[in-house]
Amino acid sequence: MKYIKQLVLTLVLAVMSVNMAQAVAPAGKQVVGAITLQGASDSAVKWLAPSTMPYKVHMFVPKTGTTTNALYRVYPKGKRAGSTTCLSTDVNHPCFEVSVDQTLHSNSWVQLTLNNDTATQWDFIRNKGYVVAVASNLGTRELLNLSALARFEDTVIIGIGKTYQGGLIFYVDGTGAHGLIAAPTDQSVEIQWWNGSFIATGATGIAVGTGLANTNKIVTAQGAGSYAAELCFNLVLGAYSDWFLPSKDELNLMYQNIGRGAALPLTNVGGFAAAYWSSSEYGNGKGIAWVQSFGSGVQDYTGKHYARAVRAVRAF
Repeated sequence: MKYIKQLVLTLVLAVMSVNMAQAVAPAGKQVVGAITLQGASDSAVKWLAPSTMPYKVHMFVPKTGTTTNALYRVYPKGKRAGSTTCLSTDVNHPCFEVSVDQTLHSNSWVQLTLNNDTATQWDFIRNKGYVVAVASNLGTRELLNLSALARFEDTVIIGIGKTYQGGLIFYVDGTGAHGLIAAPTDQSVEIQWWNGSFIATGATGIAVGTGLANTNKIVTAQGAGSYAAELCFNLVLGAYSDWFLPSKDELNLMYQNIGRGAALPLTNVGGFAAAYWSSSEYGNGKGIAWVQSFGSGVQDYTGKHYARAVRAVRAF
């Protein structure tokens, strides 16, 4: 299923001083601002890719757009430091130039493509990849009029068991656009839940959607150390650093959808082989937390001082 992410461009075009700041947005109709770049200048406008994945990129051309060769540059992996050239042959920092005739797309969306191929998609890296509009190719008397709007179209088919944003999808919500991802491998096969002492951390959530809050509470309460929630909290896989220890119900969804509880061909595509910690405390929370066997599927509670496996998850 395809979905569209719309970005609001953050522009730094000038430093302005004002006499009054408004904490609450005033009444009135919202108007999308237009951008004008001076031809032959170094001014540019930049749109960052929202995630690490292939995207089709669409730019909005305003009514005021009259340039026949509006130049966009796509840097899927970011720009090489100090580089002044745009080379598609640069393996580590490729750059692609796309020229748009604004007169043919006035007040409408246009896709940035290679050789007019609408199947064109760009393999972006989060926090590095971006699209930029430049005016250096224009004459000194020309102006490039732009809209602040851009759309990055996710072309990946979202579904259980699909590789996506750093791991394997094991849950998709009713919108079809959001869900949960399991890391591709275990973060540990044997580690304790506690950090050396029995305390109640307040990580009492068991439902889907509570794992992240549980993890934050555990790390806040237990502090620095080497334990189940801390492994997930500090995990960085590829471009993603927002992993957490799943709640009791989130852990069960992993077992049911990509573990041994899943029907073929998804039976244990996650490669689970142990009993795993959840982030959910049991009872008064001081000494016991929920675990689940990924052999039998049985959920039970056990002492936090025992060692169990850990598989981190993240939301998308």
